Order: sequence, then structure tokens, then C-alpha cells
Amino acid sequence: MCTAGCAFFPPLGSKRLKADLAALHGSAPSKWAALPAISKSAATGWLSEFSGSKLPALVNQAVANNPDMKAAGARVQQARAQMVQAGAGLFPAITANGTGGRTQSPGDQRFPGINQIANRFTSNLNVSWEIDFWGRVADERRAAKAGSEAAEEDWHAARLSLATTTVQSAVSLAEAEALLALAQSNVSTRKVQLGILERQMDRGIEPERAALDVSLSRADLARAESTVQQRRATADQTRRTLETLLGGYPAGTERGLGSLPSLKRGIPAGLPSEMLLRRPDLRAAERRVTAALATESAAKKALLPSLRLTGQLGRTSQQIEQLIRPESAIWNIGTQAAQTLFQGGRLKAGIDLERARYDESLQTYAGSVLTAFREVETALAAEQFLLQQESALERAATEAERAEQLALSQYEKGLSEVLTLLDTRQRAFDARSALIGVQAQRLRNRAALHLALGGEF
Repeated sequence: MCTAGCAFFPPLGSKRLKADLAALHGSAPSKWAALPAISKSAATGWLSEFSGSKLPALVNQAVANNPDMKAAGARVQQARAQMVQAGAGLFPAITANGTGGRTQSPGDQRFPGINQIANRFTSNLNVSWEIDFWGRVADERRAAKAGSEAAEEDWHAARLSLATTTVQSAVSLAEAEALLALAQSNVSTRKVQLGILERQMDRGIEPERAALDVSLSRADLARAESTVQQRRATADQTRRTLETLLGGYPAGTERGLGSLPSLKRGIPAGLPSEMLLRRPDLRAAERRVTAALATESAAKKALLPSLRLTGQLGRTSQQIEQLIRPESAIWNIGTQAAQTLFQGGRLKAGIDLERARYDESLQTYAGSVLTAFREVETALAAEQFLLQQESALERAATEAERAEQLALSQYEKGLSEVLTLLDTRQRAFDARSALIGVQAQRLRNRAALHLALGGEF
């Protein structure tokens, strides 16, 4: 039967698809094989690299409650239903119906006034089946199946992207809270220093110099207090963003991680490029190329003749109780062959349209591959830059804190001006702030690398 057999006929252009994909895969710097299976832990298994954190719980909450994830799941269900619809044409369509009626006709001229009344009852079973001789319906089902698989890959991509965004947002909240705590500590220190200077001014020791020192210290304190409010606003905004990702109301009450997590290990050397084949967005793009080819093949086969079988089996009678009698049975069977001769170029334009869509999907896939390589290379390079930057800022923070202590000692002995003390304190504060920032950026970059690679190492 063609219902089963035609499904095994490859779509027109299958060799072209293989050649196009081979040429595209050949641009990879190392081995590029067939698509492997996605591990269930690919989207979240890498969270174990962040020690001492609540990241897995936050990510699981986001995956379970985020509206965008639920929408992606609904799109998967839509694509699966469309696949069933596309494949339904491979099977006969069977309908059943029944009718009943009562009619009255004028009486015969020889018997005026006598009307003729008749009843008619029927029950029918209708069968219609278009034989998929050329495999057109099978191609449509292939396209729908590939579209369904692409939707599932999009769901995996959304899950991985949400996990990455949640991690980065949680890290940003921890960074904002750490910077806020640092700013508050800075304000407290400057208040203590201002109190000392004000007491010196009250004692009348070098009044002009003391007044200048107090004014400078007050200005520095006001700037520090402004920084506190700025960082409070940043922390509040980041907290509400994280709450939205978690699928909850942005009430500004999420506690987050509490502190910046640390990384348990570095990046393994020599990551193979075929790891990118796990990326769900690339897998989705490849399935869309396959779907476009199958749709193009179906458009070409629409030019070929179609063959339809029809049949009807039923009963008819003037009395409803007589429908079960053998003599009330009726049936018919027939075939219909059709060949399109002229439609003003509509079918030919449909082929051109689907071919252009195939070319578009192929180039989209090629662009996605290049983007994937760029994202991986950028994240790998950034890991080294950030590691070196963190080391340099650790040294800078250590030296700035020592300079602050020396400046304070010299100022208390009268060997330096208050400007020197205020400047060294600001340098120490900036160095510590920059160190917190680069530590958080390294954590965010590690999450971005896992997103670029499609999961864990």
C-alpha cells in the first residue's frame, strides 16, 4: 500500500541537502559529525561549577514558573498537533451520516383532494482516500515532523537561555549587594573621620586648616552617601529583574544568593568544536532546513497527477424499521484521476517560493554556526582576560588599602594633608569596587560560555 510505502521515498533534493550541509559543516575547524542526543542535564548540569550557592534552586524555580518557558512548551504542543494534522492525509477519510424526511405532493388529477405523502430514511458510510502515489503528503508530514523537532529544540534553547540569564541576574544581584555593603562601610568610615576633624576644629587647633579639612571631608561624605543611594537603586532594580525571571511578582523582596559564589574549576583545554552540535538553537536551525526541503519537494509533487478513491455504503427506506433489511442496502465505488493543466503559474510560483525559503533557512543555519563559534571564542578569550584582570585588581586593592593605612598614620602625625588621606581612601574604595565587579563579570562570563557551548563541558 502506498500509505506505508510512500513514506520511505526520500523527498526531492535530498542529495542537495546533504551536499549543502556537508559544505557548511566543512567550515568548522575540527570534526563535525551527525547531531548527537542532548543530555537531560545539559541545560543545568553546569550549575555545579558554582560552589556555595543557591543557583540550582533559583534556576529550577525559573524553569517551572517563567511565562516565556510555558509559552515555549505550548509551541511544542502546537507543532506536534500540526505534525498529526499533516500526516492525516496518508489515511482514508471516513464519515457517517443519516437523514430522515417526510414530503407531501399534490394529489392526482383523477382523485382531487387526495395528497401523496412519502417518508425517506437513509444511513451512509462515506470513504474518501487520495493515494499518496508520489509521496507529496509524506513530504508534508516530514516537514511538519522536522518543524516539531525544531520547536522542541527551541524549548531546550529557551531553557538553557533562561538558566543562563537567571544565573547572571543572581550574580548581578549578589554583586550589587556587595557593592552596596562596601559603599555603606565607606560612609561609616568617613563619618568617623569627619567627627575627628570636627572635634579638632572645635578645639581651635589651626582653625583655618581645620575648617578646610572639615569642608573637604563633608563633601567627600556627601559623595559617598550619594553612591550608597545609587547602589541601592541598582540592587533594587536587579532584585526585581530576578523576581520577574523567577515568574513571581517583582516585589523587591528576593534575597538572592547573599554573596558571590566561587568557581570550582577552570576551563578544560582543547574543547572540541563538535560540542557546539549540542546547541539547541543550531539543532533547531538544521531541522528547519530539513523542513524547508521537504516542503519544497511537496510543492514540486503538486504538479503531478492525483488519484482518489471514493466509496459509499448505506441503506435507504421509506420506513425507518426497514433500514436493517438487506434489500435496503445501497453502495457505490469509484476512482478519480486529476491533473492540473493551468492555474496561472500558481504552482510554479509555489515551488520558487519554497526553494527561496530553503535557501533562506540554509543561510540562517550558516549564520547561526558562525555566531556560535564567535560566542564561544569570545567567552574563552574573556575568561583569560578577566582572570588576569582579577589578579591585577587584587594586587591593586591590597596596595590601595596599605596606602590608606599609611596616609592615615601620616595625617595623624601631621605629616600629610587631608586631601592625601581622602584621595587614598577613594582609591582603595574604587579598587575594592572594581575587584568585586570583575569577579562578578567572570561568573557571568562562565555562564555565557556554557550557553555558547550548549551545556556543560
